[in-house]
Amino acid sequence: MRGQQVTHDTILERVHHNLYSIVGEAVDDVKAEEEKWSASEMVKRIVGYIYKGAKSPDLVQKSNWQELSTTLVTSAMGSYTAACGDRPWFYQLSLGHAFTSAVWELLQLNGRPRVNFADVQDFVMQEFESHLDKSLLTKAMWEAIQATFSDDVVRGKVYKAVCNSYYTVLDELLADSRPAEEARKVERFTKRWIETAMQRAWSSVENSETVLTPGNISRLFQNLIAPFGEAHEYSCIPIMFIENIGRPPRNWKFLRLTVEQLFRSWKEASANPGPPSKRRKKAGAAFDIFSNGAEDAEPMQPEPVPAMATKVEMEEEEEVAEPEAKEFQEEAGVVKDEGLQEDAEEATGHPECTSEADCIGNPTDNLVRHMLGGDAGDVYCQSCWESFLYQNKKLEGMWEDGDLAGEMYRSPSGEAT
Repeated sequence: MRGQQVTHDTILERVHHNLYSIVGEAVDDVKAEEEKWSASEMVKRIVGYIYKGAKSPDLVQKSNWQELSTTLVTSAMGSYTAACGDRPWFYQLSLGHAFTSAVWELLQLNGRPRVNFADVQDFVMQEFESHLDKSLLTKAMWEAIQATFSDDVVRGKVYKAVCNSYYTVLDELLADSRPAEEARKVERFTKRWIETAMQRAWSSVENSETVLTPGNISRLFQNLIAPFGEAHEYSCIPIMFIENIGRPPRNWKFLRLTVEQLFRSWKEASANPGPPSKRRKKAGAAFDIFSNGAEDAEPMQPEPVPAMATKVEMEEEEEVAEPEAKEFQEEAGVVKDEGLQEDAEEATGHPECTSEADCIGNPTDNLVRHMLGGDAGDVYCQSCWESFLYQNKKLEGMWEDGDLAGEMYRSPSGEAT
């Protein structure tokens, strides 16, 4: 028999009390890295972000516990990331148990289905880690682009191309269930990422033939391999492909050879607009993890692009000898280039985001309205807005929906923007 019914206010009191205890323990592990705020101030701020999400009236209407969990974590992580994303402890502070506690208490309201605590904990932990991963990837991509290009307009356009194509290519490769060795998957992902991202960037960047040179493109993807420096283990290459074999070296020759092949295929397509003939793969050396050679595959079937390659000569300092071709045995189960979709669908995006086709968010994102001197401007999804803030921290915005609707979006320093 179930116990006495509890009110929503009672549940929220439990949530608030538990959060102070759990977040306090978590902060103890990282407080030494904070120079500005005291430990009590850190706890107060972080509890506030989670509690605001937990007390949203919308949550009590969620009949599905997974939906409730996702909504709470997404809402709280938005304000938490905006306020604390630049703090040195942000990616070390573990808040999975705090979110789990809040979700579990909310599930005790009458009418909620009975669920196993371990299932709730696993799900909430994954949601929290997913938000951290996405935030770190966004930061890493922007760091890599800043290190490659100096013009802010170019940076913004290249960022959109790199970010949108990342998820398109990843989904494309994950949808292909045929087996392949891990290092081969890294090569395939990198090659398709370079091709797709640079096709998009070329069409949006002005004077692209002088900006998107083979050298700059090679350096960009070198920086994406090690966005925080060679000594830092993080890489923008998906962890699922490198967790057992490690990331490629920053000076991976495959990058430069792939870029050369890309420009060569563009030049061929410009000179001969007809469909290129397929080349037979030549016999060559056996496969080696992050080998010095690039795959002697058929040229990419390019999307319609300007006759850019006729204007761009390969930079002499970037020239390297043709690699010895590799033979990928079909019986070994290695995926072949022609098996991949050439034109994957765009990322879903948020239907109300002003970025439209360039939107990097999804329909579950909350919306932020750009404020210009107190006047209301365009509306963007939270993912796009956060990417803009990496480019310009002085932007002012106001939450358009969600439990923070009407409040100013807070900058990484914690101040309202």
